[in-house]
Amino acid sequence: MAGISVSVELQEAAARQALRDMLARMGDLRPFYKGVGEILLNSARERFDSQSGPNGAPWAPLKPATVRARIKKNQLPLMILQSNTNGKNSSLKASLNAIPSDKDVRVGSPVRWAAIHQLGGTINKDAGSRYMVGRRFAQRDKEGGKDVSIKAHSIRIPARPYIGVSDLDQERILEAAEEWLSV
Repeated sequence: MAGISVSVELQEAAARQALRDMLARMGDLRPFYKGVGEILLNSARERFDSQSGPNGAPWAPLKPATVRARIKKNQLPLMILQSNTNGKNSSLKASLNAIPSDKDVRVGSPVRWAAIHQLGGTINKDAGSRYMVGRRFAQRDKEGGKDVSIKAHSIRIPARPYIGVSDLDQERILEAAEEWLSV
């Protein structure tokens, strides 16, 4: 997975041991991990709607400049990490996937900008120039424009964790293991 993959383990020692004991009694673990992947994917997708992390903490709000930029592009300005332009949803939420194996499940996103939104970070932009027509950036083939200098600058992206295991996820995973063993 090129974007981001997060490794987590159950927080409670008793839950961890209970899951280990159950896993030891299972045969082929890939179907179980596939189910765990679905649990974690559904939970991660729900976080985009609630705009909060696995621990329940709300994500940092969008900056006013981001809201203004989205409005100019006819996008919905209120949903964090999601955009909707002319009915086409191009969001991080849509890129999430789960890859189960015999030993674990990896939940993540292949998009290259997924990690900075999960973990936060700074993007350093070099000085350069852009072509502008009036007060808008434009393609160089548009007439009446000019090159303008852009100073070097940094963009700070706050961490907005969407992948992780919540307390409810831990309960669901243990329930799935118990159900798997009872079949």
